[in-house]
Amino acid sequence: MADGSPKNPRGFRFGSDDAALVRAIAEAVTPEGRSVRAADETTVRDVERVLDGIGADAGVGYVAMLRALDLAAVPVAGARLRELDVRTRLRAIDTIAGSVATHAMVRIATAPIKIAQVIHADFPAALGGRTGLDVLPVQAEKHAWDERVMDAGTLPDGETIEVDTVIVGTGAGGAPLAHALASRGHAVLMLEVGGFLDRRSFGGRPIERAMRFQHSNLSIGNTVIVVPTGKSVGGTTTVNSGTCFRTPADVMRRWRFEDGITGVDPATMAPFFERVEAMLQVGPNERKHLGTIADIVARGADALGWSHEALHRNAPDCDGQGVCCFGCPTDAKRSTNVSYVPAALQKGAMLVHHARVEEVLLASGRAVGVVARATHGNEGRVRVLAKSVVLSGGALHTPALLLKLGLANSSGLVGHGLTVHPAGSVHAFFDEEVRGWEGVPQGYGVDEFASEGIRFEGASLPIDIAAPTLPAIGARWTEFVDRYDHVATFGYMIADSSRGRVVLGPQGKPQILYVMNDYDRRRMLRGQALLSRLFLAAGAREVLPSVQGVDSLRSVKDVEALEAMSDSIGAHRLDLSAYHPLGTCRMGSDPRRSVVSGSNETHDVSGLFVVDGSTVNGPLGVNPQVTIMAMSERAAGFVERRIERGVEPRIVRVALPEVEFTETMSGTCTFAGAGTPSDAAFTVRCSAPDKQQFFRRLRDAEGGCLALDGTATIAGLATERPCTGTLRMFPKKRIGTLVYDLDFTGDDGARYHLHGQKSVSPTTVLSGMTTLRTEIARADTGVPVATGTLRFWLRDFLPWLATFRFRARRARITALASGR
Repeated sequence: MADGSPKNPRGFRFGSDDAALVRAIAEAVTPEGRSVRAADETTVRDVERVLDGIGADAGVGYVAMLRALDLAAVPVAGARLRELDVRTRLRAIDTIAGSVATHAMVRIATAPIKIAQVIHADFPAALGGRTGLDVLPVQAEKHAWDERVMDAGTLPDGETIEVDTVIVGTGAGGAPLAHALASRGHAVLMLEVGGFLDRRSFGGRPIERAMRFQHSNLSIGNTVIVVPTGKSVGGTTTVNSGTCFRTPADVMRRWRFEDGITGVDPATMAPFFERVEAMLQVGPNERKHLGTIADIVARGADALGWSHEALHRNAPDCDGQGVCCFGCPTDAKRSTNVSYVPAALQKGAMLVHHARVEEVLLASGRAVGVVARATHGNEGRVRVLAKSVVLSGGALHTPALLLKLGLANSSGLVGHGLTVHPAGSVHAFFDEEVRGWEGVPQGYGVDEFASEGIRFEGASLPIDIAAPTLPAIGARWTEFVDRYDHVATFGYMIADSSRGRVVLGPQGKPQILYVMNDYDRRRMLRGQALLSRLFLAAGAREVLPSVQGVDSLRSVKDVEALEAMSDSIGAHRLDLSAYHPLGTCRMGSDPRRSVVSGSNETHDVSGLFVVDGSTVNGPLGVNPQVTIMAMSERAAGFVERRIERGVEPRIVRVALPEVEFTETMSGTCTFAGAGTPSDAAFTVRCSAPDKQQFFRRLRDAEGGCLALDGTATIAGLATERPCTGTLRMFPKKRIGTLVYDLDFTGDDGARYHLHGQKSVSPTTVLSGMTTLRTEIARADTGVPVATGTLRFWLRDFLPWLATFRFRARRARITALASGR
């Protein structure tokens, strides 16, 4: 889109009837004000420009939506919208917006009109109507690695490239992995469906850039949620806020206990976090760039006694232009397109952009490469042969590709388990000038309610992004735009308990299915109420919650009324977005309950790795960028070992007997807060449900798995309670060679989990094999209640040896422990 209203005869154009309908809806939804112009032919032309910016097919779909909205007015008002007077027309649209079935239709139909009303050339710059941004003059830089960057559209059809690893995607998952492997001397090729942009590309209006550099993914369910993701080198890191948090300890505990993932405790992950934070130059926002909104939030939080602070970000040279989410025009934000990708190229990696992967090549069930097609130019195919294949397209596009290819889905869980951190915002009018679009858009935070899974983070937006998000229509919307320089906006997100799914949509694109449950709906409304209280405490004259049908709030009593009616407010009436899709290719130790193992390699296809947000089991409750990057750094070791192993000889399946043995262990466990330990005992049976698979996996890093069942006795906690679990054996690992996991119900009715590891290294074989480090935790929260050490004593060796044999029947294991 360009400023002014030039006619583009080659772009989308409304027919005369549809143009009249656009004007009719605009008259009602966006009436004339001080800065909002009266709807006319120019408005129609600007709506056409907005649709052109969205995409080639946007106009056709939009016309269908307009006509449906026109007809929806008949049962409501007795006539079509264009036949009604303006006041009746507005009431009809408001009524249609209040219905679960048609709410989304109103939002989608009115959004381009709202955008058009604030992008015209005469819109006041004093309200944030800038036509351009402060892109510093910069000449095209020459780099030594330029020759290793190629546009797929310039390569000859059938080009073949051989490397150690091919990585599909250059965002938070793929780029750190590429850098780590290239730094270790491996031949790495990155493939990216988008282009390789620099800061010269990040000019123009934010709405224009959002259309060019973001996918606006919409969910289907009981409410509409917009989930933006990036579509250029750097992925979503190029168009996110830059906020940086480490993974919370309780989340990593959940991964260990619920998913059986080892090596993801805070101490083990610390070096990976430190590596990421050093590369991104993470630090707190500078006060001078936080903007007036930070003062307002701090003032309100102090009045209420809430904890608040400046957020940590990856933008050491930020100058506060406030457009982090639309591409940084100064390269201050260290997204992967300016950090990890150039660093990987400097280490010898290659990048082919504008390349869409269409096929994963397999040989004897092992991934050995990919085939990609150029998205423009000659649209030829590029064939990449590799010792390992890594998919890093994100939590939406990676599962879509696996579903399209029918790969790695024996569990049936590809695309399932989606979490999205639903987010909302609240606007408030202040007497003081706010100019919220100036300064870091997400620079400040309130963590007072993080324990409830509600985290408040800034969300100040440019006017062309904010205008279509406000659910208000009519005079209320126009007042919002006319007074935008006095509007403060702040946002929040929740760690959702709802779970969505990614399925294949039209043209094989990812489609989100997501139904918000009642618990999350109530927390979203609680977020609206809490934020309204904060703004009122900070001195707001009026608060506008983002809830359709709820008018402004002017006092705490009004907030209490909103809270009282929360049970009657459906999820469809909330103005929602989300920014952190995770978990659609679940990581876990059990192939029946996950897609990839703890090494990021798919359970089904050897040599095929997934390293991105899809393997991060959400929700995190914090922005996930650093988590995904740290897990990528962790995955580098596993991918490297696969590269160095190369193609393994084919294993011939033969009938093998089961393992049978009886084991006795004893030791001490101490409960939190207890001074002395007390006795406990575990008696379990051992069997291999699939003996062929068990012995085959003993050769692999993922190890063989035996099933355990029996009873558990712990003084004061459990008396001969049934327990079940697994014993995993990892002969190829130096640590964690034997891993025990047992679940049981205590005498108090609560569920508990015992996790034990025998850690073996070449120098401590005897002590490692005879020592089991244990942790007993609440299964629902992952909070440890006891830790200790169990031992395999010399007196137990002969009884164990006498029972050890290979037989095709169940075996028996006895483990005795001391604990409280």
